[in-house]
Amino acid sequence: MSEQFGGARSLHELYQRQLRKLKNLKLAGAEKNELREASKFLLSIKRSLRLQREGFHKSDKVTAHNLYPPATQVPTDADGFVVSFHKDILDDEISKREVVKFFDLYGFVVFRDVLTPEDCEGTASEILDQLESQYTLFRRGEIDTYSALSSETYGLAKEPAIFTPNIIKNRCNEYVVKALRMLLKDEDILLSHDRWCFYRPTKIIRSSGEEQNIPEWRTRSSLHLDLNPWLYMQHVTPTSQHVLEYQSIRDFSKEMNSVTHQNAPHVQGVLSITDNRMNDGGTVVVPGFHGVFTDWVKSLGPMSEYMKHNNLTTNRLVWRGHGAGSFKFAEEDPIHSLKRRVTLRAGSFLVWDQRVVHGSMPNSSTNTRIVQFVKAFRRHGVPIQQLDARRKSIQRHMRKAGTLNLDLTTDMQQVLGIK
Repeated sequence: MSEQFGGARSLHELYQRQLRKLKNLKLAGAEKNELREASKFLLSIKRSLRLQREGFHKSDKVTAHNLYPPATQVPTDADGFVVSFHKDILDDEISKREVVKFFDLYGFVVFRDVLTPEDCEGTASEILDQLESQYTLFRRGEIDTYSALSSETYGLAKEPAIFTPNIIKNRCNEYVVKALRMLLKDEDILLSHDRWCFYRPTKIIRSSGEEQNIPEWRTRSSLHLDLNPWLYMQHVTPTSQHVLEYQSIRDFSKEMNSVTHQNAPHVQGVLSITDNRMNDGGTVVVPGFHGVFTDWVKSLGPMSEYMKHNNLTTNRLVWRGHGAGSFKFAEEDPIHSLKRRVTLRAGSFLVWDQRVVHGSMPNSSTNTRIVQFVKAFRRHGVPIQQLDARRKSIQRHMRKAGTLNLDLTTDMQQVLGIK
């Protein structure tokens, strides 16, 4: 069990421990910030206990498995990439119905040519700049130096949110915004501030023509949901949710890990900076899972049964604090037979419903995979004090990255959350 739970066997025990901790902090004259954080954590546990009492009383994992959607193949084009829609379709009101129909059926959709070749080249160079500055032994194009990186974190950037020039511009790209507004069914949206990932090739062709395999560079296969299923189904109004203060850069992740059905829909996605074929490793989805999500959650049983999240052989909830979380599927779960790779051309934008189970598969090719993660949500329902704290935090991080003075339109500034 994680250190955060301190060996607690249930939410009730966790609540009692946190209550004692808060009382001891008060007696010891702890600082206000420390008391405030301890109180927030106590309230989040109390909310989870209330949620547990409201429903999900019976655990029946066999039923949960039986509720998975039927196996579905996703269509591909003549080049082996998943069928996509050209970005220009987003300017045609009648044609957009075709996109929505595809999205409603599969739970995801791909738009191509959203980024230009120049956009992709500039973004890749910017990411490589960051890798070279963070790992002194790493040199782009010199494959033997790639051992300086690690596969344990799935090639993710060290920071949970990146604010460099090309990353910012891609985030508020005209067609990225149009796609997200259409799928969120709202013009007033906010773009998340996320990061990128860099998958190393796991095969090398030496100058002699010999092929060398490097299996230790492969990431693990994974399937998950970037939300807390129990919180998602909770009957709360948006204004009663925990208000993030953005004192930590990780709060940009928590804002997407703490979503509920009250302010749905929710989407997330990736911009592919390189061509990403079947063997290059990358995104997998379980098509149609959004359609069974509600019934599946109701069949899970108490949340406390899934909180022993250091046990990789069982499905588990990874607690992010204050109710936020992500649901991880064990490698033995039969849902893995339903996952499908989403292959992408460079410059494509893949978007999926946040209720769709997704994850990644390892690279087994000579190619590098580079993507940028992009999410968005509706501004409606986000407390004013949270929007203000978020704006100040974004401005602070962009100022530090030297991007606050980028030439951005008013609309770009609004969707980024800095205006």
